[in-house]
Amino acid sequence: MANCTHGLIHLGRRDFIKATAIAGMAGALPTVSAVAQETPGPVRPTYAGKGRKVLLLSSNPEAHGSLIEAIRGIKEYDVVVETVKVDYRDPKEIRKYIQGKEAHALFMCLTGSGLNSGIYAEYMGTLDMPVILLPVNLDLIMLEADVAATFRSKGTTAMLANSEQHAVELVKLAVAPMLLEGRKALIFGRPYDSTSVPTPSLNADYVYRHTGVHLSYRPLDELKAGLAGVDEAKARKEMERWKKEAVKVTEATDQAIFDACKLYVFMRSLMDKEGLFGISIDCLSFTFTPKPEFPYPCLAFARLRDDGFAVPCEADVCGMITSMFMQEISRKPSYFYNPSSVDTGRSTTVLRHCVAPVQFMGRDADPLPYSIRDYHGMGGATPEVQFPIGEEVTLGGFSKDLKNFLMWPGRIQEGAKDTNRPSFENPPSKMRRYCTNRAEVKIKEIDRFLQNIVGIHQVMVAGSYTQAIQQALLRMNVRITSPTDSTPPAA
Repeated sequence: MANCTHGLIHLGRRDFIKATAIAGMAGALPTVSAVAQETPGPVRPTYAGKGRKVLLLSSNPEAHGSLIEAIRGIKEYDVVVETVKVDYRDPKEIRKYIQGKEAHALFMCLTGSGLNSGIYAEYMGTLDMPVILLPVNLDLIMLEADVAATFRSKGTTAMLANSEQHAVELVKLAVAPMLLEGRKALIFGRPYDSTSVPTPSLNADYVYRHTGVHLSYRPLDELKAGLAGVDEAKARKEMERWKKEAVKVTEATDQAIFDACKLYVFMRSLMDKEGLFGISIDCLSFTFTPKPEFPYPCLAFARLRDDGFAVPCEADVCGMITSMFMQEISRKPSYFYNPSSVDTGRSTTVLRHCVAPVQFMGRDADPLPYSIRDYHGMGGATPEVQFPIGEEVTLGGFSKDLKNFLMWPGRIQEGAKDTNRPSFENPPSKMRRYCTNRAEVKIKEIDRFLQNIVGIHQVMVAGSYTQAIQQALLRMNVRITSPTDSTPPAA
């Protein structure tokens, strides 16, 4: 057998009982995690350049010559394979073999003996790099599958191969950076305390370890200084562009459009100057007040998305990661929405929000027709786009702990035109009940979708990207929730 075979250990009945009993006892020991924590693990180097390093752990490294050569032959990178001879009979010592070594990935070739393989992952602790496992016997994969499952439960990316060729493909995926590795995003507001979507269980280190994103915060007051220094001529030019390209302008005033364009000019300059990929504002902290101290950001957010940036609303951290992820996958601006309602009888969901990208179909495609309206009848300016009926779309969203991802294909339907509905039967003001934009989407397994909505916000992009999403999330150790059939429903 060409893969990870290296001479199985043959045990007599007494030796077998002794070995498995010890392994079973080790799995129950309360000091397992402590041992892993006390021993430093391998060090993950940077992803700069094409150089990559793989540690191959085996009790008989000489048996894997063809596999090692295939890994070294990966064209996309200059891969160095360092073999490490380990004694799998002493799981408590396994982490010490790789202590302090640098690597982008670990490749573990187990012996195939013992009935408690998961203990290896327990003693190795949480690793800051992916692990690839190639079963010794491809018709008896349960031991390696158990190791992979244990690694995943501890927060380590683990990939299980089903052939040498597949293993090499997984190595190529493992040594690549995560999709969002090194991307920077900025939120104006209180750290992890959005007015509408607080995330007290998250912090900057957690977000980076799970996604590769460097997320930082600044107080809202810094917007004032930034707006004060805006080149008003640029803002006025942006305002004229919005008005010229619109189908019509209804409730929004020139002053409201101009103020939003000043915010756009400031934020765009900040994105360019600091190399940001995403930006957001805790907008609900001021938009529903009688006299907002900042411009309504809806037009600015729409244009920034059209420019290729991830700009979720309301300082939503999980929404930020989702927007960055979906736009990087699709290379298209995203519609950041509230899942407003679900009709299980018609198998449709209505998605609403006051911001929608004009270049929804892609930056090189024709823009969507749009009107400029105010914000819920309260002032400001928002773009109301006409979503393309019949278009295939993908809905997505990270869970609150960033460990799961909802991926749902859909197709845009013609829906009711209800965005003028007032908030009350006899409204004391012109305040509208619904957001400016509305998309009705047909999806499969509607009941399952309903029970797996990840939060107040999700993201929609044009097109289908099942395979790309699956690969990117495998690299991030993120589980996927999706319908059984991941093709969009028929028109």
